Amino acid sequence: MRRTKRTQGVSIAARRLGLATTRLGLAAACIAALPACRDGAADADPDGGTAAGSEGGADDTADTSGGTGDPDGVEIAPLSATDRLVRISMALRGRRPALEELDAVEADPAALDAIVDAYLDDPRFGETIRDLHNEALLVLVDYFVYPAGFPPLGPAAGHDIYALNRAVTEAPLRLIEHVVMNDRPYDEIVTAEYTVADDQVAAVWGLPGGDAGEWTETQWDDGRGNAGILSDSWLVQRHGSTPSNANRGRANAISRALLCYDFADRDIELDSDIDLSDPEAVAHAVSQNQACASCHQGLDPLASFFQDYFPQFLPAEVVEVALDEDDQTYPLPTYYPGIFTELLGVPMRDRGFFGAPGDDLPALGRLIADDPRFSACAARRFVAYFHQIDPSAVPQALEAEFQSVLLDSGMDAKALAKAIVLDERFAASHVVIGEDDDPAALAPDDDVVGVKKARPVQLGQLFEDLTGFRWRTDLGVVDPVDLPYGLGHVDLMDDSFLGYAVLAGGLDAIYVTRPSHTYSASTSLVLRALAQLAASFVVEADFAAAPGSRRLLGHVEATTTDEAAIRDQLVALHRRLYGARIEPEGADADDGWALWSGALAHGGDPVRAWTVTLTAMLQDLRIAYY
Repeated sequence: MRRTKRTQGVSIAARRLGLATTRLGLAAACIAALPACRDGAADADPDGGTAAGSEGGADDTADTSGGTGDPDGVEIAPLSATDRLVRISMALRGRRPALEELDAVEADPAALDAIVDAYLDDPRFGETIRDLHNEALLVLVDYFVYPAGFPPLGPAAGHDIYALNRAVTEAPLRLIEHVVMNDRPYDEIVTAEYTVADDQVAAVWGLPGGDAGEWTETQWDDGRGNAGILSDSWLVQRHGSTPSNANRGRANAISRALLCYDFADRDIELDSDIDLSDPEAVAHAVSQNQACASCHQGLDPLASFFQDYFPQFLPAEVVEVALDEDDQTYPLPTYYPGIFTELLGVPMRDRGFFGAPGDDLPALGRLIADDPRFSACAARRFVAYFHQIDPSAVPQALEAEFQSVLLDSGMDAKALAKAIVLDERFAASHVVIGEDDDPAALAPDDDVVGVKKARPVQLGQLFEDLTGFRWRTDLGVVDPVDLPYGLGHVDLMDDSFLGYAVLAGGLDAIYVTRPSHTYSASTSLVLRALAQLAASFVVEADFAAAPGSRRLLGHVEATTTDEAAIRDQLVALHRRLYGARIEPEGADADDGWALWSGALAHGGDPVRAWTVTLTAMLQDLRIAYY
C-alpha cells in the first residue's frame, strides 16, 4: 500500500521511538533512548572481528542505508534542499555547511553542484578518503601494541609515540589520499611508481627524503619495486605471515580489500582426513587435494608476490643502537629477497594473478588495475561507506551503475563520490506513513532509508569546527626508566586504545573490523561527554573573545538575560548546529528558552545557563545523526 497522507520530516527510527520531534528539551532523552531503535549488534566479521559496539545477535548490515533501493509499494520522502546539503557536507567532510552555502541552496537548489565540487577539494575530504579505505585495508591499529608499537628511538627519537605510530600505520592511506586529492587516476593506488612519507615514516623504513609535518613523494629504493600501496612495508607488517602461512593471509587481505574477493568466503567442503597439525600434509593437500587446490591454485600464486617481505617482526624490540646482529634498529629491513624460499625453505609457487603470470609487485599492480573487479570493488566500497551499509549488501545493479561512473570519468574517485552523494537515493529522508498505518508493522525493507549516523571521525571534525574543541589528552613520561618516551598526545575520538573510537562506533582494525551504524549505550555516553566538554570550552572561549570572532555565541554577552536576545541567539544556534531555520517565537525556540531560563533560575549565572543549553544542543539527535 502506498503511504501518502502523513509526510512530516521525521525518520522512521525516530517514529519507532515514539518521537514526533527532536526538540531541544528532549535531546537527552532522545540520545538515551536511541539503543531501542535496534539492538546495535552485528554478525562476526569473516576475518575474526566484529562491528564496533556489537554484543552478538542480530545482523547490523541492513540499517539506514539511505534508500539504496525503493522497497516495493513504499513511498520515500526526500530531504529538503538544505537538509540534503547538511547530509552531503557531513558525509564528505564531517562538518556543517557554511551559512552562506545554506542560504544559496535554499534560494536555488541547483547551487548544490558547485558547492559539492568545493567540498571535494576540501582537505577534510582527504580525511574521509583515509577513513573509507581503512575499513577495507584495516591498517589503523592500536598504536601501542603489536603489530604496531614503534618506539621513538634512534633516527625517530624526539617524536611523539602516538604521532609516530599514527604516521606509520596510516602511510598506505596517505598514499590513497594523495592520489585522490591530486585528481590522479584511482588505479594509481596500486600502480604508482612512488610512495609518500613524512620524516617519521622515512626514519622507520629508511626512505629517502621525508619532510617534518608534510607528506611528500619518495620511492622505495631497496629493489622491491614501486606499486603504490602494494609496496608499503606497514601494509605487509599489519597483515603479517608465518612461514607456514606462506603469505596467504597477505594475499587474501589484498584480494578482499581491492577486489572484494575473499578466498575465505568460498563454499568449500574440506576433507576431514587431512592432518592440519602436520605442515607436510597441509603442503601436499593444497596442491593435490581437489577441495583444497580449487582455492589455493588462485591464492598461492598471488601470495608468491610477497615472498620477499619479512614474515613478521616485533616493533617494540627496536633498540636505539644495534649491539649485535639480532638487534632491531631503524631503519627496519622489511624487504629481504629470498627470505621465504631460501632462508626459511618455504616452497612458493610461481607468481601469478588468477592465471596471469607476473614477475614483481609493479606487475601485480597493473594486473589488479586492469581487473574489472578492481573498479567494481571501489564502487561497492564507496557506496557502502556513504550509505552506511555492509559492502556485501550493496545491490549488484547499484554497484554496476557507479562502476560505470568511475570508468567513464577516467578513474576519478572524486567523480564517483560526487555521483553517489548527489544521487536521489542519497537524499532519502523517511518512509511516508498513512494516517491509518501502524509504523511498527512496516516491513523490514522499509527501514533502509533515513538518517546516517555520525562516525567518530566525523564527530571529531564536527565538534572542532563548531566549538574549536578537540578531545585530546597528554600522557607524557609515565615511567622514565622503562618507558622514557611516554604515551604521547592522543586524539581520543580517533584512537581505539586509550580513546573512544570503538565505543563511538569505529574500528580498531584487528578485533573490531566493521563499523557500527547504530547507537548503543556506549556511543551515547561518548557523545554526552564530548558535548559537555565542548560546551564548556566554547562558552568560555566565546565570551573571552570579541563578538565578531566568536564561534557560536555572537548575539549575546556573558551578562545578557533579555528573553528576546536569548531567543535570537537560539535561532542562530539552530541554523549553525543543525542547518535549520526556526522562528524566535516557535516551538524550538520555546524549548530552548525554557531550558536556558530554567538553568539560569537554578544557578543564577547566564554563562552556566549557556553551558547547560549547549550541552543539550550538542547531543541532540540532529548531531548524532545527519
